[in-house]
Amino acid sequence: MSRKLLILYGSETGTAQDFAEQVWRESKRFYFSGPVLPMDSYDVRNLVDEELVVFVCATTGQGDEPENMRNFWKFLLRKKLPCDSLQNLKFAVLGFGDSGYLKYNFVAKKLHKRLLQLGGIALMGAGLCDDQHDLGPSATYLPWLEQLWEKILQLHPLPNAQSALEESPRQFRWDVQAIDEDKENNSSVRRETENIYATSYALLNSQNPAVRLTLEENRRTTHELHFQDVRLISFKMTNAIIWQPGDVLVLRPCNAEDRVVELFNLLHEHNVPLHPETVVEIREIDSEMPVPDFLKAPISLRSLATQYWDLNAIPRPRAFALLARNCLNELEREKLLEFSLPIGQEDLCAYANRPRRTIVEVLRDFPHATSRLTLEILMEVFQPIKPRSFSIASCPEVGKLQILVAVVEYRSILSTPRQGLCSTWLKNLPVGAKIVGWLKKGTLKIPGDPAKPLVMVGPGTGLAPFRSVLLQKEAKFVDGRCGRNVLFFGCRNRQGDFHCEEELKRMEGKGLLKVITAFSRDQEEKIYVQQRIRENGELLRSCLNDQGGYFFVAGSSKNMPQAVKEALGEVIGQENVQEMLSNGRYQEETWS
Repeated sequence: MSRKLLILYGSETGTAQDFAEQVWRESKRFYFSGPVLPMDSYDVRNLVDEELVVFVCATTGQGDEPENMRNFWKFLLRKKLPCDSLQNLKFAVLGFGDSGYLKYNFVAKKLHKRLLQLGGIALMGAGLCDDQHDLGPSATYLPWLEQLWEKILQLHPLPNAQSALEESPRQFRWDVQAIDEDKENNSSVRRETENIYATSYALLNSQNPAVRLTLEENRRTTHELHFQDVRLISFKMTNAIIWQPGDVLVLRPCNAEDRVVELFNLLHEHNVPLHPETVVEIREIDSEMPVPDFLKAPISLRSLATQYWDLNAIPRPRAFALLARNCLNELEREKLLEFSLPIGQEDLCAYANRPRRTIVEVLRDFPHATSRLTLEILMEVFQPIKPRSFSIASCPEVGKLQILVAVVEYRSILSTPRQGLCSTWLKNLPVGAKIVGWLKKGTLKIPGDPAKPLVMVGPGTGLAPFRSVLLQKEAKFVDGRCGRNVLFFGCRNRQGDFHCEEELKRMEGKGLLKVITAFSRDQEEKIYVQQRIRENGELLRSCLNDQGGYFFVAGSSKNMPQAVKEALGEVIGQENVQEMLSNGRYQEETWS
């Protein structure tokens, strides 16, 4: 009996890929063979011949599929495909999403349903991992994986009465070896690596246009005494690429130099013979898990620690299992293994998830495990830095690309303040800094008819995409051609964090815009944008019900979007809100 298991993933930021690779590792415990691939790297026409497939997919934006599964999904949606096309296929689907979004795990649900329509046999219900869960995706993933192996082993019992292996023989993706420090070409390798690595990695897996940016201005938009630092960051583009309002800039940040120094000092304290200038080669162990092109050239550990390893990441259960491998201290090893198992997830949440404890802080807390680190373990315990997306806050007509960034810094029960990797990196970029990113279409689809009324709800940095829309309308504004534009803007204080106030007043003075503000802390009773919506029912009914306008929401995905939707339903009717949702006249772009 065949023991082939195909694992396909659709991943936008790397999370779904990471978990798909873990399924692949686990499959080796049960003697399965088969690759783990992005869906678009697999010839979907061969799916009719597969017997056993695990699909792992994320949901992005407004229920959109990740970039690296779009062609695969487009093919599956063909109406001419026979309803028994996949009658020989047994499958399982694992989804990754955020329950704060309207279309939570929409892609996994759609894929599961479509595979059933084509005759596929589901081994189990779709697993729906939620980023909002206290335990993170592992709360669903770990029990789902246990159930998956139970179902698969019922169909494919272990061969020749063999027992399952206690651990996967493929704990490590790749073989990592230090290059002889005496090699004459090491210094040139280091120089070349430092110069090209950021560019090659920034372009990884992106089918969208690359943009080369030079920072022109890094301006704080909040008052110096306000608790939060928000930046309007302006870039000059060295290659002319046109974008549209609603589009998104994607960047991969780097770790700060002090964080990199902290890591190598920690390794030095524990006598780990790994130095920042050590150059390593990363080689393939198994053809099912090839080394990506951007890691095939020799690279220094400093480059890996600066531009590849996320030193701010909260470690997942697998990282603790890896740290336990070589640990000789019984108490440390026992605790590490506990954190790696389903039974220990509540304790792991209290230790790592809730206080947002980073992987470097974990290494400091487990000195015996840290002293036994190897290159292979380092490559596994550190998650790759994920790309971050920012709504573009300007239009091509202004001649610069701008983003509005809230610098993430807060306190937990830990003594050191928590800092966001990307926002801190952007805050500290000096004028003249050159970076590389790429552009992609956002979730907001702005209507082409300029006469259509636009109602925009953008509290805080949710203002960004609407600033882009309004700046373009201002540049092209002609009396009588531009429909009514209404902006509901909310923040804490008029004096503290009313972003771009002068611009909005200028547009309002031209008759381009009506601004309705909600300053939650400027009076005893807190006022939010949803309250202002309730107060402006006549205006909203005119714009949306009578004139067929569009309603856009951008900002935090937590409570605001649902509160806004409920308030709008009260003033224009819930049936009208549902109709707008179905025909694309009600759109959200939110983030956690």
